Formats: sequence, structure tokens, C-alpha cells
Amino acid sequence: MSAAPAVVARRACAIGAVCSAAVHGLMLGSVGSPVVLLVLAMIAACLYCAKDLWSVGSTRAWCLVAVMNLGMVAVHLSIPGHHHGATVGHAAPASTVMTVAVSLSLVEAAVATAVLYVKTRRNAVSSVPQWN
Repeated sequence: MSAAPAVVARRACAIGAVCSAAVHGLMLGSVGSPVVLLVLAMIAACLYCAKDLWSVGSTRAWCLVAVMNLGMVAVHLSIPGHHHGATVGHAAPASTVMTVAVSLSLVEAAVATAVLYVKTRRNAVSSVPQWN
């Protein structure tokens, strides 16, 4: 019965991945045409991870979630709207969608990292021979 909370948590994270895909969908209207393909690829990646997390929760999927979200944070924070202007005290405001995207990415990366830590520790302990 201890697997039930893990399944619920894993599926909650899958729903988070679907929310990430939706946030990327909201961004489609505000990006230029060359970037549209990249955003569509990100939507596909989010939905792929959501499917895997919902059904299996493989280590590969958790690793993809962590790496993709850390990459998204790096990309989003490098967008000019996140940098301070040349004038001290005048920062360019970040859009609400961008703020939600970065926040969601940070949460997903933290959760995926925690899950990977637990899974790899459990695998490491189970692979060590027990001397009785």
C-alpha cells in the first residue's frame, strides 16, 4: 500500500508537466516565427514526460524533467526582459507568463532532483551485497 502515495505524487508531477506544456502554448502567440518550432518542440517534450510520469515514472523521465527544466530556467533568464537596463534602478519587467514559466521550471527541477536522489540511493543500497 506504500506505493499509492508515490503514484499520486508521480501523477501530480505529470499534471505539472502538462501545465508546463500549457504555459508554452500561451507563449506561442508572443514569439517570432523561427522560435515557434522550438516552443512546439518544448510542448512535445513536456507532454512526452507527462505521459511517462503518469504511466511509469522511469528514471529516464525524471532525468529529462530535471535537465529540461534547468535548461528552461537558463534560457528564460537569458531573455532580455530578465536583465536590468543600463540605467541603475530601471529593470525591464518580466511578463507574467515568463514568471510563471520560470517558477514552474524551478519547482519541477527541484522535485525531479529529489526523486532522482531517492531513486538512486535506493538502487545503490539494493545493489550492495548483504553480509549476514
